[in-house]
Amino acid sequence: MARTKAFDTTAVLHRAMKAFGVHGYEGATLPDLLKELGIARQSLYDTYGTKRELFIAAVKLYMDSKANMLEAMLTEQGAILPLLEQVFATMVDTLLHPELSSECFIIASAVEEAGRDAELQDYVQQNQQRIEQVFQSLLERAIQQQELAADEDVTALAQFLAHERLALVFSARAGMDEARLRTVTRLVLSLVSRHMIDPSGA
Repeated sequence: MARTKAFDTTAVLHRAMKAFGVHGYEGATLPDLLKELGIARQSLYDTYGTKRELFIAAVKLYMDSKANMLEAMLTEQGAILPLLEQVFATMVDTLLHPELSSECFIIASAVEEAGRDAELQDYVQQNQQRIEQVFQSLLERAIQQQELAADEDVTALAQFLAHERLALVFSARAGMDEARLRTVTRLVLSLVSRHMIDPSGA
């Protein structure tokens, strides 16, 4: 009869996100991981496999959850620019949060490690394309709602937004303070707003 696991596997993955987010993949040694995860070495091997497999599982759980949250925005009604402002404000709030930022930084660790891991590189690229598609869908809706001109290059704008969202993670991890993060965010959104149609016709 199979023995029930004595720990919450998802909670352990969240602790792994923090460990890898703070230390990076190479910097998170196995002894340190076991201490931070609060599980035995054999439990890690039995449940997650190798350190690499644990890292990929933690990366996918985090990045998939964030992509799911963005996709959920597609069902929200209203003007598009405020939705985009909400996305970036939430991103900055997360990066400034003492606990949540540690998990978020696993994105940077994943991108750094992707150059040495083909499977991880494919996943990161697919996830980034998924984020771009969410932004593109929102911008296409802006055209339908006559907030954006029909001839705007929504693909390029979507790629720009996805790129800047990812860049915020690296900037915060490198120590950029709140004032600068919010300034960068305002500039990103101001560039998008210049493409929006003024409802007053001015």
